[in-house]
Amino acid sequence: MTLPTLSPPPGLYEAVLERVEQARRRAARIQLVLLATLSCALTVLCVTALQYAFAEASTSGFTAYVSLIFSDSTLVLTSRDFLLSLLESLPSLAVLLVVVLVGALAWSLIRTLRSARSAFAYV
Repeated sequence: MTLPTLSPPPGLYEAVLERVEQARRRAARIQLVLLATLSCALTVLCVTALQYAFAEASTSGFTAYVSLIFSDSTLVLTSRDFLLSLLESLPSLAVLLVVVLVGALAWSLIRTLRSARSAFAYV
């Protein structure tokens, strides 16, 4: 006994492809909302971290050393101790925090733009 061969109804293939495309766009829109929220939060954190870094730089005396670079550049070029003092007064934790947050913000913005492109792409 052989089974009869059945053919799919007309338009089934196109309907399945359209449904898959709708699901892909919906997932991209959800990802877009989440990444946009993350980008906003990271922007606020970057501003806060920059304020912290500037406060730490002025507290540690780093800004005073930097101002000497512009007022007496020969001192900077000839003195090794000055460069070591400048390096020691650098608020390294604050600078590291700012660099990490700016990197995360850049990554988040790039991913947000990619999600926006795929969420609103017309096929």
